[in-house]
Amino acid sequence: MMLELKDIKVSYGKTTAIHGLSLHVEEGELVALIGANGAGKSTTLRAISGLLHPYEGSISFKGEDISKLHPDKIHRLGIAHCPEGRHVWPKMTVQENLEVAGNILSKADMKSQIDVMYQLFDRLKERRTQLAGSMSGGEQQMLAIARALMTKPTLMLFDEPSLGLAPVIVEQVMDIIRDINKKGTTVLLVEQNANMALAIADRGYVIESGLISLEGAAADLRNNEGVKKAYLSK
Repeated sequence: MMLELKDIKVSYGKTTAIHGLSLHVEEGELVALIGANGAGKSTTLRAISGLLHPYEGSISFKGEDISKLHPDKIHRLGIAHCPEGRHVWPKMTVQENLEVAGNILSKADMKSQIDVMYQLFDRLKERRTQLAGSMSGGEQQMLAIARALMTKPTLMLFDEPSLGLAPVIVEQVMDIIRDINKKGTTVLLVEQNANMALAIADRGYVIESGLISLEGAAADLRNNEGVKKAYLSK
C-alpha cells in the first residue's frame, strides 16, 4: 500500500477539523476525495504533506510513518503537493519557477526534467521567459502542476486544480492529471467538481465534517443517489 491514513485527527488551534479519518491509496491508483466546502479535504492533504500534523492517528507512506515529519522530508520521500490557488512565484519567470522547484536535483537532472515539462506543457515552453504572475489562471495551473512534477514524485496530491478555471481549461487540466497517472504517478485528487473528478478516478471517498462518509469505486459513487443529489447535480 502506498499511502494509508488511520483514524487521524487534525486541528487548527482548539478547533478540530478532522475527526478520525481513514483512507488508503494503492500504488498506481487515481483516487478522488470529494466533499463540500469546509468538509476537511484540503486539511487532509496538508496533513499528508506535513504542513499540519495529526494529534492522533497515523499517516504512512510506503510503510513508513510520516505523521510527524517535516514537509521537506516528506517531499524528498516522493510526495508532491499541488496546492489550491496555484501559488506560483509571481515575480519569477516560468523557467525560474521550475528551477527553484527542482533545486534538489543535480544540474543535469534539473535541465532534463525542465525539458520534460516543456514537452508536456507546450504553453509553458512558449512562456518560459514570462513572469508567472502575468499569465492566465489556466497557464498558472499548468505551471503549478509542472513545478510539482519537477522532482519526479511517486505520489501527487492535487488540491482543487479546477478552481476558478473556464470549463474548457478544466477539461484540459483533468486530461493532464489522468495522463500523469497513466504514466505511473499515483494521484490523490481533491476536487469540488465531483463529477469531473469521479469521471477520471479509479476510486473515491466522500468526506463530511472531517470524516469519511462513503467510499467505493468511482463509477459506483457517480451512480449513488445520495452522491448525485449532494455533489453531482450542481
